[in-house]
Amino acid sequence: MSKVLTFSRTFPAYHARAGEPTYFVEKIWKFLWDNEKSNYNPVREYFQCYDEVFPVNYEDEKENIHHHAPKVHTIRAGHRWKVGDKFSPRVWSGKTYCSKQITIAPDIEIKKVWDYEIKCSKGIERWYLNGTMVSESNEYMQQWFNCGLIQEIAKNDGLELTDFLNWFKHPKPFDGQIICWDESINY
Repeated sequence: MSKVLTFSRTFPAYHARAGEPTYFVEKIWKFLWDNEKSNYNPVREYFQCYDEVFPVNYEDEKENIHHHAPKVHTIRAGHRWKVGDKFSPRVWSGKTYCSKQITIAPDIEIKKVWDYEIKCSKGIERWYLNGTMVSESNEYMQQWFNCGLIQEIAKNDGLELTDFLNWFKHPKPFDGQIICWDESINY
């Protein structure tokens, strides 16, 4: 049985880009579109469901999909996911938690999972992947060490680095997982 993962169509209220579109739906569709191994593409049938609430033109959207880099993972608080789990990707049709959910794609299998943690103390922010520190920032000097990996994680999550940092309320502690559905990603 699949678990539900909801994706935001807009940046949250606390974000510098509050209310602007994230294009997460299109970025997930892009991954599915590029990785479909048969002539049947499951994305097309989900345009219909999505179109009920958010009207789209299939031909225009097909072109729009190809303008986005694919979203190949999501980062969630907690530690409830494992390789082999499946999730049903959804969005809210209106207000979060107060409206109908719309399934945007077929169930997706999780290929990889990494523990992901951000620790902050005394002006230093440290980012950890599976318990190993992968990046460090010093808020006084505004320097990042090994920033390339954080940029790659941000890109694979469907965000620019600045948007990614703002999404996680930089600098604020976080403890969760990177949930990845692309087996070619390695950190």
